[in-house]
Amino acid sequence: MTSVNHVTPSLLTGALTTVLSADLVPMVWSGPGQGKSHIINNDLPENFPAIAEAIEQVRGIKIDYAGRQINGGGKASVWERRAADHDLLDYAGLPYVKDGIQRRASSDIWPGVDATEKVWGILFLDEFPQAGREKQTVVQRLFDEGRVGDYVLPGHHKSDPKCERGLVLIVLAGNRQSDKANSNGMGTQTGSRVIHISLEPSVEDWINWANDNHVDPTVTALVRQCPEYLFKMDAAAQKTEVPTGSTPRTLVFLSNLVKQCPPPELEVQLYIGAVGEECARAYIALVHAARSIDVEEVLRGNPDGADIPSEVGHQFAAASLLIRRCNPDNFSNVVRYVERVGEGGFASPEIAVFVVEACKRRNALLAETKAYTDFCLKWADIRS
Repeated sequence: MTSVNHVTPSLLTGALTTVLSADLVPMVWSGPGQGKSHIINNDLPENFPAIAEAIEQVRGIKIDYAGRQINGGGKASVWERRAADHDLLDYAGLPYVKDGIQRRASSDIWPGVDATEKVWGILFLDEFPQAGREKQTVVQRLFDEGRVGDYVLPGHHKSDPKCERGLVLIVLAGNRQSDKANSNGMGTQTGSRVIHISLEPSVEDWINWANDNHVDPTVTALVRQCPEYLFKMDAAAQKTEVPTGSTPRTLVFLSNLVKQCPPPELEVQLYIGAVGEECARAYIALVHAARSIDVEEVLRGNPDGADIPSEVGHQFAAASLLIRRCNPDNFSNVVRYVERVGEGGFASPEIAVFVVEACKRRNALLAETKAYTDFCLKWADIRS
């Protein structure tokens, strides 16, 4: 279901950067397995220096971290905490008595609680809606006051406005109640204190990521041909007791299984266990079609005369095998084969672009070949 305030994965880092730069707290919502945690952990820290500079402008202060070097010159730290994993005493601090006064011992789940120097980074509270409402309310004090018990959040605009302890930014993320992911939702008293961002899957974003991260080409071919399987997780609609389906995360699991070449008698069971029955059977049908194609004839023998399947789905299957086997020695044959577009050939030049660009992503040396240069010139209008 598409939200009116949705962003795609390629836009999420920019959206988070904008919210944090305004000295606000973002809350990222999405269905399970769409990659929000990966983006927050791996991409957002790169923008921390720019966010800190923006906060300097908002507050009219100078944040003192020498030469803009964070944590010894590396990226900002990310303290990832699962909000539901901790109880109220973890958040508020274990009570103790000193001089007849009850105090709170700050928990080590908080960034910089025992630091002797300033700390810089992101406090990432993942699965925040999975925590009980009472826990959400306690953590809410970090948004408002920058304090929980005796703990002071470094760089909070109220508790440490001049960033004398450093700067730690809060990012929340989690699943919606409609996702059937044990979410408790969020009350309006908490929800009205954060900026809500809904992450929605994007076929182009995921395929670009998959090509850069060695996802098996047959899996990317399935998503290209059947984009609905990028995110299709509805156990009730599928009438199954298996609580999974196809998501960006489980498609990577499928790829990892495929790379192990499971025996035919186990393929169905294992693939269903990863992505659910509907997606698994669609994938197996695609792969079985690919296995009927003589890839060797294309790669080493006769790219101008090798058979091209008539069904578009089977054409993507053939393409996926070519991507897997392509190298600088046979790349020109692959290009000649996929450029056979039209009657008796591939259904559209977009399939050719999909194959050639995927080959190039898997082997950067292909970009230096004459075959690649000629292809880019010939199909410049399609590639743009």
